[in-house]
Amino acid sequence: MACCPGWLHCSSMSRFRRCQTIPYPRNPAFFGRNDILQAISVAFEGQTLRPASVAIWGTGGIGKTHIALEFAHRLWLSGEETILWISSETTAEVSKSFNDAAKALELEKYSAVNTPRRNRQLVFQWLQHTGEYKSNWLGCIDVPWLLVLDNVGSYEAVIQNWPTVGNGKVLVTCRNTFVAEANTIAIAIEVPAFTVAQSTEMIHKIINKRSVPGGSNQLEEDATNQLSVRLGGLPLAIDTIAKQIKLSPRFKSVAGYLVYYGGNQEPALKRRKRGGEDPWYPRDLHNLWQPAFDKLSEDATELMGMICFMHPEAIPSFLFHGKDWSMLRPRWESLEDEERVEEATNILLESALVGINNETGTIAVHRLIQDSYFLQMTAESRLKSFHSTLTLLRTHFPSQESDGVRHFYTKWDLCARLHQHIVAFRDRCQSGKCRGTLPTNEPAFIDLIRDDAWYMVETEQFLQAETALLSILGDLDKGSLLAATIQRGLLGLYERTGRSVKACAAAEIEFEILEKHGVSEGNDAANAKSNVGYARTSALRAAEGLKYLDAAVAIARSYPEPECYEDFNIDRFLRNRGRCKMQLKQFDEALRDFDEAEYFQDKVHGPDSHYHGETKHERSKIAAWRGNLTLAAQLSREAHALVSAGKPTHASVMAALYRQGWIAMLQGDYNDDYDNYNAALQLFEKALAICQLNEPHRGNAGESARVWWRMAQVYERKGMEEEWRLRDMAERVRRELVVTGDYVVVKGGDDDEEEEAGWDALVGLLYR
Repeated sequence: MACCPGWLHCSSMSRFRRCQTIPYPRNPAFFGRNDILQAISVAFEGQTLRPASVAIWGTGGIGKTHIALEFAHRLWLSGEETILWISSETTAEVSKSFNDAAKALELEKYSAVNTPRRNRQLVFQWLQHTGEYKSNWLGCIDVPWLLVLDNVGSYEAVIQNWPTVGNGKVLVTCRNTFVAEANTIAIAIEVPAFTVAQSTEMIHKIINKRSVPGGSNQLEEDATNQLSVRLGGLPLAIDTIAKQIKLSPRFKSVAGYLVYYGGNQEPALKRRKRGGEDPWYPRDLHNLWQPAFDKLSEDATELMGMICFMHPEAIPSFLFHGKDWSMLRPRWESLEDEERVEEATNILLESALVGINNETGTIAVHRLIQDSYFLQMTAESRLKSFHSTLTLLRTHFPSQESDGVRHFYTKWDLCARLHQHIVAFRDRCQSGKCRGTLPTNEPAFIDLIRDDAWYMVETEQFLQAETALLSILGDLDKGSLLAATIQRGLLGLYERTGRSVKACAAAEIEFEILEKHGVSEGNDAANAKSNVGYARTSALRAAEGLKYLDAAVAIARSYPEPECYEDFNIDRFLRNRGRCKMQLKQFDEALRDFDEAEYFQDKVHGPDSHYHGETKHERSKIAAWRGNLTLAAQLSREAHALVSAGKPTHASVMAALYRQGWIAMLQGDYNDDYDNYNAALQLFEKALAICQLNEPHRGNAGESARVWWRMAQVYERKGMEEEWRLRDMAERVRRELVVTGDYVVVKGGDDDEEEEAGWDALVGLLYR
């Protein structure tokens, strides 16, 4: 191309030849991201203003530079005239990139001894004159170009390096929305992390194998999926780790590497230099974010420390706002100042260390950023962040002790928002890196984990609750009062999962600890007595349990109203004693206990509560046993309506459906009516659906087995062979559970009553 005539002042332009300054060759291992590449192309094509502009943004290591490289190479192969790449992380990189661009363009006034500023001006003059003159007789034609501004760190850097006119496109890569949504940039595209499936596919592609000799394909696939989750879909992490697995003779499989990674995150995140530097991934994850960490203010450092103790996703911003933060003094006084909190948050956002969803009011951070930051924290800063995080979570999560909360049903939404952060907090504190260095035996920590575990029990996440309670029990003096509260939580989940033998043991340990410490009065003592009585009733030992339940009720009744129901769980003591008396066939006395329990339920929980559903459920059983099936059916329907409010898949709903099915079956027996049998089957099927939905969190199929047994009875009455298949399924489950020793075994079982008790023993007393 000829230069523009001198009188047009284009002396900086040279005779044009096609050129590019892409810093790396095309990566033959580039993986995925076709959707982002397509989105960039469409975004450029849809713009009429020149230069057209697009920014792609995301956290460090997400693959922005690789996407830009692939886009640039594809454009070059398609015939683009000019592609100039400006590395923008540091001033030195920017200067070198513009020098390289001026040289590649063979600009007339370019010189190696020019100042960086001069060569940058020459490049901009060239960019901004392309396409300015359309007439061929003037010697100028359109020259399309792509300018890549890679890894731009600030809005100011965008402005300083932005061509205001010219026949080209500008592609910006950056880490945060403050840059991506600058006024000069037309369209911003976020680069998301890979999905687990994409991450797994990338790992397979790098290591070039899907199984190991003599190993299980499924085991290896499961391990690869687990590793993908741990790496959070970050391409740089996937590339680093997968190449370690491929190149190191130590690791024969992904499953083997996963074991190593669990205790060696810091060395695992460092890139091996065997075979020379990787031109496409030259940086370590270990230090990728360190420059951003080093620039944080004191307040932002404190905030980041707390974020690192929480789950990386959906951290509620209300944790850091709207409370009396004097409780945190002197740990983080800045939380008392809303402006300082906001400024600290913005610094983390500008540093691309966190993301904020304004619609949901939540903060998110990549799990590897968390790990990297946590690894470089000092022991002192970890301790400080531990106390601050504990205070935040303890303040917001409901407390059975300080708040006097009897249950969490009405606060499940709040509990659900905080639950994953409490679990992450516990896991971080108990990890190998922290075990023994943080005071996880503090009462506030124990109370928080116990209360979260009780929320899990209420929502039937029994296996997770058991893990949580046993994990903190290991850090306690087994004879301490704190240990007694953990045993109370364990007996609750053991009993609700039908493991009455273990529930009795936990209740008795709690009772013995309180006796040893001289706790004989008050709600703790009454609760301990009630728990022993309730557990023994569940274990079909009602005669032994009654005296403990009598004692619990007597302690509460020794106080006048309102103390007896405000300071004691008297309504629960009475419900439990009523269940005990039902087992002893003392039906009239049981009904009197339920009457009194409902009186106190009204005082404590208001009318028509979940607990009113519980007493109606028990009343329906008594009515059925006495032969009043019409009343029994009505009470059972009312119980179902109350217990299912807001929790349609809870075990209490299953129990109400099961009881309705049993009553319908009895009505069928009484009337020899197939319609009742069909209605019973439909109700049992609904109950079974809830059982099977909850099984993965419950840890056993005891509830399902009991429903199968009842369905088999109905099929037997209808003369259908389906009876035998269901009986076999139910019996197999019962044998598997009984052999553990955790479940009550009913001797004999020759009559209907004993057979029913044997199947009920697989289910918690509350859900029978």
